[in-house]
Amino acid sequence: MMLYPSMSDLLKKIPNRYALVNVAAKRARDIAARAEEDPELHLEEKPVSMALDDIMNDRIVPAEPKKEAETVTEQAEETAEDGEQQ
Repeated sequence: MMLYPSMSDLLKKIPNRYALVNVAAKRARDIAARAEEDPELHLEEKPVSMALDDIMNDRIVPAEPKKEAETVTEQAEETAEDGEQQ
């Protein structure tokens, strides 16, 4: 059985397998939820196939993860702001 798009092609778009699975699963859940809400929307393909196609055609691009230092800095700024408001 051939997989289309191939895993190697998908990894060119999202080089981390863990991130690829998470992005595809999130998009597939969104597609399935939209199809459930709209009775006139009939899916021709399975949601996972549609999600992988979206990734290959650059309709879905994952956000870059924040670096730990940026996250810590943002948390410190929020804490300082909360302290000033009290």
